[in-house]
Amino acid sequence: MKHTLGILLMLVAIGLLIPGVTLPILTLTGTVDKAEMVDLGMRELSSNPDVPAIMLSISEQLVAQLNIRGEIPAYEKTRSIVGTVEELTLNRQYLVAFLIALFSVIVPVLKCMLMLLAALARGQLRAVSDGIVRLISKWSMADVFAVAVVVAYLAAQSTRHTEELFTLYAELGDGFYYFLGYCLLSILSMQLMAVERNRAT
Repeated sequence: MKHTLGILLMLVAIGLLIPGVTLPILTLTGTVDKAEMVDLGMRELSSNPDVPAIMLSISEQLVAQLNIRGEIPAYEKTRSIVGTVEELTLNRQYLVAFLIALFSVIVPVLKCMLMLLAALARGQLRAVSDGIVRLISKWSMADVFAVAVVVAYLAAQSTRHTEELFTLYAELGDGFYYFLGYCLLSILSMQLMAVERNRAT
């Protein structure tokens, strides 16, 4: 019973992995406060010795009459794991792109396929598949680490645009929750199949 449930959970985990790596995992949105932007501009004008005093005075009077409120969008970036790998490759960050692809796409797919093979096969093929799965399982947190790297990368990219008047908002996308579901179900299915294997031996 646990063996069958483990196989079913692994199939569901594979189904969750696909949208987990292709759907947006994080959206970063940046806004600029209009009043702070105008204040910064006025400070720059007043600190510039080349600006005539009459121009500065006219600018101050004009700004004082304006009703400047609210925020304007200044930055937005939405990325999936696959999209991040593509962007890193375009930016020639080959090692980071390879590691994210390896631990969040290649290793999970390989682990799922080998677990299914180990669960369904017999004899030597089962033993080999099981051995490889046990070896890969030692890296089971690497896929979670890969997602953390993606989130950190997107956040780091956004800070290039950050100034004192810039406010950054981060929102997790659907891809994050699908990938989280994959991680939890694959771990649970591995445990169920391991329990069944231990009983059989």
